[in-house]
Amino acid sequence: MTPNRFALVLEQTLGHVAHSRNLERALQQRPDIDATVIKIAYDSAGGALRLFPGLRNWSVRASWEARGALRQRMRRGWLDAVFIHTQVASLLSGRLMGEVPTVISLDATPVNVDSEGAAYGHRRRAEAVERLKLSLSRLTLLRARALVTWCGWARESLVRDYAIPADRITVVHPGVDTELFRPAAERRPGPVRVLFVGADFERKGGSDLVEALSGLEIELDIVTGSPLPELAGRPGVRVHIGLTPQSEALVRLYRQADIFALPSRGDCFPQAIAEAMACGLPVVATTVGAIADMVVDGVNGYLVRPRSPKDLRRAVGLLAADAGLRQAMGAQGLAVALRDHDAMRNCAAIFALMAVAAGSAVPAGHMTHT
Repeated sequence: MTPNRFALVLEQTLGHVAHSRNLERALQQRPDIDATVIKIAYDSAGGALRLFPGLRNWSVRASWEARGALRQRMRRGWLDAVFIHTQVASLLSGRLMGEVPTVISLDATPVNVDSEGAAYGHRRRAEAVERLKLSLSRLTLLRARALVTWCGWARESLVRDYAIPADRITVVHPGVDTELFRPAAERRPGPVRVLFVGADFERKGGSDLVEALSGLEIELDIVTGSPLPELAGRPGVRVHIGLTPQSEALVRLYRQADIFALPSRGDCFPQAIAEAMACGLPVVATTVGAIADMVVDGVNGYLVRPRSPKDLRRAVGLLAADAGLRQAMGAQGLAVALRDHDAMRNCAAIFALMAVAAGSAVPAGHMTHT
């Protein structure tokens, strides 16, 4: 059988880097797919466009880079289907979508992002501009043969805000490598250890967590993107800078932790929570974005209000005081991770959608819920 000729355009920002690596790893196990992977990096996308103030926008640069790379690939031979993650990189590929069946994937819609905008430093523009943005996004999304969302939150927005037919949307969680992220065989001795993973320390609620844990006999490991000199020498606090997604050092911190805390002030569908659940950790997080799609309050962790160190301290304290509760909630989270967040199974679901778009046969059992 001739392999399917697929091209995957993958954004390389934030949690999308781990998703990209999972897709590449899954492709290595699929001899029935001849894949071209096109990576869109924030620092380099758009090339010369970065010299012009009006064209420095990430959406413009990413879309320009994606369209050029896809056209270059198509000059070398036909493609059966294209996958673009995220929709940010798809906005200038409308004509191409009329030539090659395309699946667009997104973690959140622009309207979703607007709802979390304050924490990201993002502001809505004039109403006329926002209406134009929504209209252009909708036209692009409608050109796709199928849409994939990371969560129900984004799917609901596509239907409600963009009038996309629900039957064109499939929810496929990005997933985690469950062979890499897995529970430790036994707990290491010592005080209860809390893990925080968030490159944007403030937006992810890092300072709220530090305040919440002040005075408690709890160790805190902070994985973040920039040095935090204000925490240097603070007892029980360790700051880890420069750890890359899925690195050995990062995985080790997950497996040594007792509790995972991500009290985000604004977020979408943070992959760090799924990684924590796959490691059997109870999760303390906030009621923002699509986090409630992963954490059920009182079942596999606790959900608290954002910017509330008091609520955060109470939730972490309950878990720190009760090893049995930590174990029970961690087991619930692990079950959810294995059922809904297995990266290899979910990547196979994406490839199956691409095969459908290309008019190929669909292997049994590869589709996820919609």
